[in-house]
Amino acid sequence: MTVTKADIKAALDAAGIKKGDVLIVHSSLKSMGYVDGGADAVIDALTETLGDDGTLVMPTLVQKDFQNAYETWYLDKPSDVGYITEVFRKRKGVVRSDQATHSVAALGPLADYLVRDHGKYGKRAGPFGDTPFAVCSPWQKMYDLNAKALMLGVSIVYNTSKHLTEYRMMNDLLDHVRGESERERLASMVKYFACPPEIDAGKVWPYASGDKICEAADREGLLTRSKCGNAVFTVFRIRDLSDRTEAWFLEDPSAWFGEAMQKWIAEAQNAAK
Repeated sequence: MTVTKADIKAALDAAGIKKGDVLIVHSSLKSMGYVDGGADAVIDALTETLGDDGTLVMPTLVQKDFQNAYETWYLDKPSDVGYITEVFRKRKGVVRSDQATHSVAALGPLADYLVRDHGKYGKRAGPFGDTPFAVCSPWQKMYDLNAKALMLGVSIVYNTSKHLTEYRMMNDLLDHVRGESERERLASMVKYFACPPEIDAGKVWPYASGDKICEAADREGLLTRSKCGNAVFTVFRIRDLSDRTEAWFLEDPSAWFGEAMQKWIAEAQNAAK
């Protein structure tokens, strides 16, 4: 099957992508089949659909040798999350955020705003470090804008903004704990980047099934889909899905997490009263 730029634009339109949108794209080029024009045709289809007022964002994450990411990072380091993202990163006018593990590249009127000061302030503790999903991160800024996310031929299991939900929830719970000693105790139980195994034992983090989140999002009508070649395009609003996911987590932790995480949430909530 051959997929053309026109086919991709038609699928984007069917999935509800419009001019002026802020859109982050998680992608698999091979998922569609043979694409006439390759990655450049996909990027052209996206930028033409968004128009001059739209902003296109792609994750340019580091996954290889992740444990040493902070020591080996440099701004021109290749993206590890798909060929399209690497071609996009090198395009004229594209800017990239300066963060070792969860950087993004962006093009459009809001690109500079999104990538600026990634992790410089408003840090949040978590297993990937305290900068990737900070208050000043592109992920938080896209949440604030309620940007759209497109999973182009990939499952929403790979939705990176899910980690923003985890970081926000954990740090918000800690922020509301009364008493410094109790807050410090609960904070000491949070998983953190590159912990040695002997220290990491017993640490907690709200890891949840991406497939289960997808099922819940489908039930509530938060996902829009279209088809392009062999690929499914799935679109959602970042803030809408993030807020509902956090609500699901806190309404019934036992449906999502193991006993240690359930206990931590209950203790944090009780300490906030």
